Amino acid sequence: MTTSDAPRSPRVSIRPATLADAATLTELGERTFRDTFAAENTPENVEAFLASHYSRALQEEELREPRNLYLLAEVDGVPAGFALLCDGAREPSVRAERPVNLSRLYVDRAFLGAKVGAALMRRCLDDARRRGHDVLWLGVWERNTRARAFYTRWGFIEVGEMRFVLGTDPQRDLVLALAL
Repeated sequence: MTTSDAPRSPRVSIRPATLADAATLTELGERTFRDTFAAENTPENVEAFLASHYSRALQEEELREPRNLYLLAEVDGVPAGFALLCDGAREPSVRAERPVNLSRLYVDRAFLGAKVGAALMRRCLDDARRRGHDVLWLGVWERNTRARAFYTRWGFIEVGEMRFVLGTDPQRDLVLALAL
């Protein structure tokens, strides 16, 4: 087999999302959230959360917020994941002068294992540093072992916990932080 015959690795590109991406982010957000959490939660609670967090109007509002940075990952031009950095969000257990919250980082199931999550995380870290933040923090559901392992590999440490309400179900999220 020659080099030109070798299987091609998918090309992951990351770019800031724009208002034109609102429908894509809505659909991708709903799908990845369901894929990640539907099996361990009631359909009613999942649907209530999606209705309150993933409408097109809400995505447009988040995209317009100047303190937010929405990143869209594409593999060979196909939307594959996204991340949302929120400047100004505070959590008492996070000790920092200029923290930034990684509010969302999701990868479409079809692209798991294609290094989309790693590309998004690298970009989030680069952008957070470039913007002068000293800590990147996030909340992760205590039962989401895949995500917890991912964040641990990146060096995040547990610094606290917070309540996350999914529909009507109060859940425990771990607060993880990474010094930049």
